[in-house]
Amino acid sequence: MSIQSIGVSGLIANRHALDTTGHNISNVNTEGYSRQRVDFATREPFLSAVGYLGTGVKTSEVQRQYDSFIAGQMRSSLSVTSELSAYFEGARQLDDLVADPDAGIQPTIQNFFNALQGLADDPTSIPARQLVLSEAESMVDRFHYFEQQFVDSRSRMNNQIEFNVTEINRLAQGIADINSDIKIAYGSTPNDLLDKRDQLVSELSELVDVQVLEQTDGAYNLFIGKGQPLVMAYDAATLSTQPSTLDPSHLEIAFNYTFGTQIVTDQITGGKIGGMLRFRDEILDPTQDRVGLVALGIADEINTQHQLGLDLDGLVGTALFSLGSIQVQARPGNGSSITASYDSIGDLTGNAYELTYDGADFVLENLTSGATQTLVAGANIVDGMDININAAGATAGDIFLIQPTRNAALNFNLLVNDVRRLAAAGPVQVQPAVDGNGNPLNTGDASVSQPANSSMAGLPLAGGDIQLVYDDQGGATSGFEVYYPGSVPGVDPFDDFITYDNLNSATIAGSNVPSAQFATLGGISFDISGVPADGDSFIISNNTNGSSDNRNALSLENMQNLELLLGGTATFDETYIQMVSDVGSKTHHAELNLGAQESLLERSREAMAEISGVNLDEEAAKLIQFQQAYQASAQVISVASTLFDTLLGAVRR
Repeated sequence: MSIQSIGVSGLIANRHALDTTGHNISNVNTEGYSRQRVDFATREPFLSAVGYLGTGVKTSEVQRQYDSFIAGQMRSSLSVTSELSAYFEGARQLDDLVADPDAGIQPTIQNFFNALQGLADDPTSIPARQLVLSEAESMVDRFHYFEQQFVDSRSRMNNQIEFNVTEINRLAQGIADINSDIKIAYGSTPNDLLDKRDQLVSELSELVDVQVLEQTDGAYNLFIGKGQPLVMAYDAATLSTQPSTLDPSHLEIAFNYTFGTQIVTDQITGGKIGGMLRFRDEILDPTQDRVGLVALGIADEINTQHQLGLDLDGLVGTALFSLGSIQVQARPGNGSSITASYDSIGDLTGNAYELTYDGADFVLENLTSGATQTLVAGANIVDGMDININAAGATAGDIFLIQPTRNAALNFNLLVNDVRRLAAAGPVQVQPAVDGNGNPLNTGDASVSQPANSSMAGLPLAGGDIQLVYDDQGGATSGFEVYYPGSVPGVDPFDDFITYDNLNSATIAGSNVPSAQFATLGGISFDISGVPADGDSFIISNNTNGSSDNRNALSLENMQNLELLLGGTATFDETYIQMVSDVGSKTHHAELNLGAQESLLERSREAMAEISGVNLDEEAAKLIQFQQAYQASAQVISVASTLFDTLLGAVRR
């Protein structure tokens, strides 16, 4: 082996080093590029008479500076960060909507009840009545606006899921193709192909959680979610989306196989898709359900009370708002069937449910709390719903989605547009007995408050009035004889008796007659106070001229302060505020988690950059180093040439 050959080997090896260094510098801004390094090795030595002599240098490998463990950590961190980012972005937008002090629902609810207060202050005022209808319409419009925002948010999310699924398919196919190219190059080190594949895997991890398993031939097997095989060496599976059979507004993610598709939505975790699915299930759906509960509660309670009063023309009030119904979705192929209706809207939880038949029992699961209970065939009263199960033909796997309040805001509409139809008055009134000239007949100082009614059963009164005649027996056995319509005091026996001790200071300070006393006559209730004289009487009659009566308007206005929802634990405002607080809490929690995860991701990137990143200062120093080595190798060749010339000269002499 000649010195010239040794010099040439140095030229070639250092040229490779210069090329690699130049390649590093050129790709300093290339995303996903890993710094490369040339490894040198001595060539096989030459055995001479004096022993082994060196034969020069060779390039053993162009090695990629890469740490698969740190890369795996970075991919995992990237997947979690993308999931939290998508979750937080959706939560933030929804929080801005529901918590807006001006555009939220709460101000319109307050304005509506303020208008009812104005009606109670002056029930004959046409402008006050018009304001009630205007504020009611504004409240309905705000609920509709929110409903549309929920629909739009879900539509945007579905579009993003579809786009991201398409991206997953593209990336998976790209990785499978590169696996094939790497197999062809197996035995050498296709660094740029490896970088490109790792970059695609990183992009994939932004969309969904990815597990990577490298085969002995260098190919990657990729698994997503909870172990679904996306790429197996050189073959890539494809994903698709399709509307849920239970809730068409939800997109399901499916794996496509030659024999059909398999829904894997519940198995998908991490990345943007995982974050959007979590946002949909944990925030968007429950928030829409809770807003629907508020709309449903207002409609039901206001309707019930409004129908207990009389309008300006003396007619019984009608429903003021429209009510929706419980939405039940059955999976195609179910053997059993169910129906569901409202039993007590005040007992609704504001959550959706899933009813499943496991072959032995029908199990109802609250999709928000996760609580389960077993139902029986036939009627079941549960959480304010009447669920009737027809178990004939039931087969294991039957499943139903029950949404008591999901579309309530959409179905919330104002039914009254005539100001005269607002029922502000009570249906009956009470007055002390008078003679034919209107002079009072009672000699005691007792008084009876204007009655309230809990129903319209037996109202308006037919066949006469209700009369209360006091029978003073000198103590605890005293009380009012009650004569129902058609009974005449002094002629007919009394129909009922209200005990009222006119000698008891506690009694005369104020005694309540509960609605149960008159269950068949509107469930009227009233208070009696003072000391009646024997024979004093009071007449409860139809309110035939009650245009200035505000009793029902006061009852309507007071409903804002009553705990009528969530099992009698929350007012309308409190129910809405609880929802706003829940959204705000989850949004804040997501923001904190995202900030912490972004810090972890940045540390992983810095650690990866320490290993794989291109440092221009370092590469510049290497350029000088390899340039000098290249020049020195050239000088070796020059010396070899000089020696050869000297040898030729000696021979010629």
